[in-house]
Amino acid sequence: MPAIDIDGLKRALTTLIAKGLPATTASAGPLLDLRSVYARATHPYDPRSRLAALNQLLVRILADRDDDRGEALRIMYGIAAGTGRTSLTHRRDLARGVLGYEQTHFRKDIEPQLIEELAAEVYQDLLRYKRRIRRTAEAEEPTGDTPSLGQDDLTHEEELISRIWQHVYGLRAELIAVARLGDGHNLTALVEDHRQAAERASTRLQELIREYTDTYGTSLIRHGEAVYQVESIERLAGWRP
Repeated sequence: MPAIDIDGLKRALTTLIAKGLPATTASAGPLLDLRSVYARATHPYDPRSRLAALNQLLVRILADRDDDRGEALRIMYGIAAGTGRTSLTHRRDLARGVLGYEQTHFRKDIEPQLIEELAAEVYQDLLRYKRRIRRTAEAEEPTGDTPSLGQDDLTHEEELISRIWQHVYGLRAELIAVARLGDGHNLTALVEDHRQAAERASTRLQELIREYTDTYGTSLIRHGEAVYQVESIERLAGWRP
């Protein structure tokens, strides 16, 4: 996936505004290759799936703006009531009316500012999915030292992700113990202890996952260089088929 900066986002969003939303594969251009779009797509290597993810992302960002400039952007991109599939000229007239600008000043000065504001929000969202550079196992020192925690790791999100994986493997261990000891003689009490521990771990894991999705607004959870859907984590733990 090629890198894209705010200027690149501005150019792509300027092209997109001509037809408005929903974007098509033709009008989306390089926006389809954003890492944040790949991460949200159900089938990331299918352009149609990425297109659906892109449209959802842009509508969400635009809908979250609760000021007049946000309303102008929603009009410009055709998601405000009554603006879908209308001409760009008509949408410009409506948007400038909301903000109270003269036609030429709006088109030459205000419209580029609005697009830049949207580009900045898309870029800020993109930073969440920016790949971190980590040393490979082969790059580790031969002394056997393990990598230390860096400043980038000292975040609430990283702590929460770590606790999620802590409980994934804790739950998995308890489920394994229940299955392994279940046929043993005179082990009923021990099996029950592990079963109850699995229930507690399952409950806590679900609480942590809900906290993560409520806080960070995504069903994607990173583990090393891999990214998992919440459903995949639940299957990995072993409590869902």
